[in-house]
Amino acid sequence: MPDAALEGNIGHLDIGRIADAGEGARMIGAAMELVAHTNALILDLRECRGGSPEGAAMWCSYFFPDDQVHLNDIYERSTDSTRQYWTASHLPAPRYLDRPVYVLTSAITFSGGEDVAYTLQAHGRAVLVGETTRGGAHPTVRHPVTEHITVTVPTARTISTVTGTNWEGVGVVPDLAAPSEQALDVALKDALGRAA
Repeated sequence: MPDAALEGNIGHLDIGRIADAGEGARMIGAAMELVAHTNALILDLRECRGGSPEGAAMWCSYFFPDDQVHLNDIYERSTDSTRQYWTASHLPAPRYLDRPVYVLTSAITFSGGEDVAYTLQAHGRAVLVGETTRGGAHPTVRHPVTEHITVTVPTARTISTVTGTNWEGVGVVPDLAAPSEQALDVALKDALGRAA
């Protein structure tokens, strides 16, 4: 996951899946420990195809000062209930505060990866660089129809506490649009420009 610091002491973490907070807490903490000393951080979600809402909330928690930030909610239709997601009070590594954060996206970025990107962007904590994402914000359940056909049905809806909506069907739109293969260079150039 983590790369050595890039030029200008810019950290780079390549995240392929958003692990559940329980199983992934130590791994996420280890990655954040490695980049704790950097001047800016790039979260690379270009190949991230999904993961856990709890894990997404844990990743986001590192970029806020405490447990007082209400990140988003998930409304469950079958139970008519809403689950709130807040920043965590205790983390296994230092929080990454008062420094620029960039999130790289592509047309592949989906679900849990989009959650991290959208939430950090909506709360004004990261600059998104790359391509508009795939647009999967609603948790789903798979129902087998035949041996070879499965229907995926949305059962819940993510709701941003900032925008009141989500990225379902439209994707997460980057702040700095760039082809995905150029996103890292664009983010690095912007980060170095801010540090100058």
